[in-house]
Amino acid sequence: MGIYRRLLAFIGPYRWRLAMAILASQGYAVATALVSATLYLIVNGLQNKNEVVIDNIPHVPFLMNIHFPTWWIPFIIVGVFTLRSFFEYVSQYQMSSVGIRAIRKVRDDLYKHLIHLSSDFYSRGRTGDFLSRIMNDVGAIQGAITDVISDLTKQPFVIVYNIPMVFIFGGHYALIALAVFPLVIVPIVYLGRSLRRTTKKMQERSADITAFIGETLAGIHVVKAFNLEEEEIRRFEKINKAVFDFFKKTIRVTIIQRPLIEIMGALGAAGAIWFSIQHLSIDRFTAFVISLFVFYEPLKKLSKVYSTIQQSLASGARIFEILDSEPAIQNAPDAFQFHEEIRDIRFEHVSFSYETGKYVLRDVNLEVRHGEVVALVGISGSGKTTLANLLLRFYDPTEGSVRINGHDIRLITLHSLRDHIGIVSQDTVLFNGTVRENIAYGKVGATLDEIRVAAEAAYADGFIEGLPEGYHTPLGERGLKLSGGQRQRIAIARAMLKNPPILILDEATSHLDNESEREVQNALENAMQGRTAFVIAHRLSTIQRADRIVVLDQGKIIQQGTSDSLLREGGVYKRFYDLQFNL
Repeated sequence: MGIYRRLLAFIGPYRWRLAMAILASQGYAVATALVSATLYLIVNGLQNKNEVVIDNIPHVPFLMNIHFPTWWIPFIIVGVFTLRSFFEYVSQYQMSSVGIRAIRKVRDDLYKHLIHLSSDFYSRGRTGDFLSRIMNDVGAIQGAITDVISDLTKQPFVIVYNIPMVFIFGGHYALIALAVFPLVIVPIVYLGRSLRRTTKKMQERSADITAFIGETLAGIHVVKAFNLEEEEIRRFEKINKAVFDFFKKTIRVTIIQRPLIEIMGALGAAGAIWFSIQHLSIDRFTAFVISLFVFYEPLKKLSKVYSTIQQSLASGARIFEILDSEPAIQNAPDAFQFHEEIRDIRFEHVSFSYETGKYVLRDVNLEVRHGEVVALVGISGSGKTTLANLLLRFYDPTEGSVRINGHDIRLITLHSLRDHIGIVSQDTVLFNGTVRENIAYGKVGATLDEIRVAAEAAYADGFIEGLPEGYHTPLGERGLKLSGGQRQRIAIARAMLKNPPILILDEATSHLDNESEREVQNALENAMQGRTAFVIAHRLSTIQRADRIVVLDQGKIIQQGTSDSLLREGGVYKRFYDLQFNL
């Protein structure tokens, strides 16, 4: 229940609405308890014709010898049910308002926390699973906050206020019916625990569905190219069937509770009715039977409350699993805002491993002066991208340090550090917005003139103006309406609009044809002017003009120099060069 208490903490800011709902619930409970009294008056008036005469409840002296005309009865009925409906509306509305606001806060906090988690967290999970937690799991706890709180603040009071009515009209026969009450708890608790286990497994499999769909649709071209549509359908149906099986169990456990409680309640009521039918007047007997039904209805709703709570615990656990995850990369307690001009960047004895004992970088020492263009070359897995990720503080070195102007970047605030760095990667990320919005991602609030200047520098203005709506043209999901070269130039324009002193180009031309590569290369040369640039490349044609080429192999720097000096030196770089140009 610790998980559920944490969920309830989200309703804290809305205490006044909760208090209003609880007060309204009191009125609803009182009015509901008076329903049996209303029926007593109706039957009593039917027996006595012109007036209601209350003289058959000796164990409640203050209700004896009361007389009033029967024409009052319709007004009493309307009054009781009007009050009941009014208080029900107020309590339901206020509790629903509390619930939806709490759910919005849960979803806001979950998304915000996900955004701030470090790269290592995402490397361990699946995007589809994160989506499932934000949408499915948060949706699953909505009833636990909205419906449960509503029933918990209403139904217990209905029971409490109805107990006197049961004894008023049933006398000591009420004890027979109420004796069953403690036994009702047994199936509620037992089935509720079973429901929590089943729901947890169902939520996990539901996350598998979301992840599977996301991965398949993202790679739909590969699926079709390999004629694996039917195989993917078969795999989906297998996962979906597992969810279906768990869902069946959930339905079975949820539905069985209400009939069980009704049967147990009927046993208690039957016993009480059997003894009271011979000794109670018709008006008292009718009111007594109705009060028993009124009494057991809240019990059935409370059994649903327990089931809903148990279901929400599985989803709540998955939500708090993320909220309790601490970002591996955080600002140091004494971190400072960095606003200096860049003089140099140094990697000092840097080693790094994603997994313990498996080093991707080993004792790397590298100094880069401001304005220098440094190319990082090596086979896949040699550590090129990892080196750039350390500069961005997506990860921290396992050993050694990365320094800017002599400052360990772990002592610089993340925001001010990354504010000085722009990146253009091989996997261009464009969002489902307009061209203008995608370029302006590099500088929130940028004017259209500023965006045009950046696009011109990135050699993108020409094709943008040729689009149907120019800079206001929607790009669709992932910008797939554009060619690879056009997407890259949009990304370069975004980086140039940010105008960072440090630029990282990670395989920015690796997926392009020769013509697109030339256009993008021109844009990149504009982007690198006056900036410290790290260029990660497999295609050596893109780095011939670099001030320095750094060759990495198995996480170590094995060569440094210009292209010409490295060719004269021979070794790994010359072998790369010969493979690309001299075959």
